[in-house]
Amino acid sequence: MIETSSLAAALPPAAVEPIMRNSFSQAPQAGLDPPLDPAVTLDLSPDARRTIARDTASSSDAPDTKVDRALYRRDVESKQIVFQVVGPDGAVVEQLPSEAVLRARTYAREAEAARSVEIGTSVARSA
Repeated sequence: MIETSSLAAALPPAAVEPIMRNSFSQAPQAGLDPPLDPAVTLDLSPDARRTIARDTASSSDAPDTKVDRALYRRDVESKQIVFQVVGPDGAVVEQLPSEAVLRARTYAREAEAARSVEIGTSVARSA
């Protein structure tokens, strides 16, 4: 036998006190914005350009500075543009996309090309 009950027989919900959380020490005041940072100026005068050129020339003369070079190249097999960061010794430090991704793209392109060839096309050409 299936037992049924009415909704009126259900217990009323229990009263629960709300939890009040205050994460800041004082109440926010409407209309007050945080203070702004100092203004930034940009000097485009010829004197400033000469100063910058002189500073960069003197810093590049130091033999201790060894910086990485960033370059773009085209990968021959995957026919994709590759971004590389090359160290001072010529070794690739970072590459996007990675070698594994380039190989996967080449494999996928060759597999798609093999699937698109009609069946019997190679037989008809060789006969």
